[in-house]
Amino acid sequence: MNLYLSDASFQVGGQAYPGFPLLVDATGSVVEVALLFFKGELLAKVGARDLKTWEAYGRHLYDYFGYLEAKNLRWDYIPGEMSGDISPLAHYVRWCDSTVGNDAGYINDKVGTVQRFYVWAQQAGLVAALPFKYAETVSSYVGGMLADTSGKGGKRATTNMHMREAEKPLFVLSRNQIDVVMKAAVNPTHRAMLHLGLNAGLRAEELTSFPAKYVIDCSRLSDKVKSVAVHLDPREMDIKNDKARTVRISVPCMNNLWQYRESTRPKLQRIAQSADSNLFLTRYGVPFVSDGLVAPLARLGSRVGIHIHPHMLRHTFATHTLASLEDLKKKGRLRSSPIVVLKRFLGHSSIITTSRYLHHLDAIDDAYGTQYQAEIDELVLGYLNEQAA
Repeated sequence: MNLYLSDASFQVGGQAYPGFPLLVDATGSVVEVALLFFKGELLAKVGARDLKTWEAYGRHLYDYFGYLEAKNLRWDYIPGEMSGDISPLAHYVRWCDSTVGNDAGYINDKVGTVQRFYVWAQQAGLVAALPFKYAETVSSYVGGMLADTSGKGGKRATTNMHMREAEKPLFVLSRNQIDVVMKAAVNPTHRAMLHLGLNAGLRAEELTSFPAKYVIDCSRLSDKVKSVAVHLDPREMDIKNDKARTVRISVPCMNNLWQYRESTRPKLQRIAQSADSNLFLTRYGVPFVSDGLVAPLARLGSRVGIHIHPHMLRHTFATHTLASLEDLKKKGRLRSSPIVVLKRFLGHSSIITTSRYLHHLDAIDDAYGTQYQAEIDELVLGYLNEQAA
């Protein structure tokens, strides 16, 4: 079994689709049922435009169909409920866990795609039943601060193929550590990216593809304006699941970005004669790749004795923003649930994902009065003022 990602010569209905996943079996034939599924899931659904999603779908089904091919199993064999036999999907999950040793979260990601494939196959009349059963689990976050955030009472749908995932540690920077890191960041590009990541909670690929045109000159704004709303458009930058959202950026951060755009960026552009729309450019004058901030942050962290990675900036923003929202809630200035508001800021699809930050509020110290905390507070107040308008 092989996985290929198409080039522009692959066309459907006269439209080119580069990056489209194609499975080819050991005989050199395209796996027709996978092709039909990909067309239905990735092309027929207008919202599925993210090429990273396309590749993930391809890799997940490649892994499953490769397993079936190696074991000489049929994908459409669904044993009867009382037959005593085991479905190929159940065998695959056990193989991923015990033989390959995949992480439970990765197995769930792969199996989730495979389950979508089977649901599609049943709807298409290719199988009469599904090789899994739906179940309902109760989230460990039920009650307390999360009790009023979901009409489902903390329950979520899953299947009997879902593996229990151990909670992974989530690392955030304290307020004092943020000051140390920002002072140590002497490279103007890395410093501006750090500031934006900590200020808006962007994902790594969102940081590296952030458009230059989103930066504005705040000197023309009223002194009363403390933060600026910025709409993130998946047509202009890389956003997970192509899901547009609006973030707020503090005026001090926007001023820093404006200075970078007007002073540092033109010098970098001249190195490579670049006319790219991305705000941030490497020392060679070209845009960063999606994981291009990993190495610079690792070097910065080694200088100050703090392990730093790009997604840590998002975790830090989320935790500090949640702390600010909780303070406003206690003071009666916030009517909504802090977790619900934070979910909107981060662009999460599930409240369960956002709720994990509740357990990390103690990780940020009590060093109030820092520049960073002041900026986060202004972002939250800007959101409240926007809602009240």
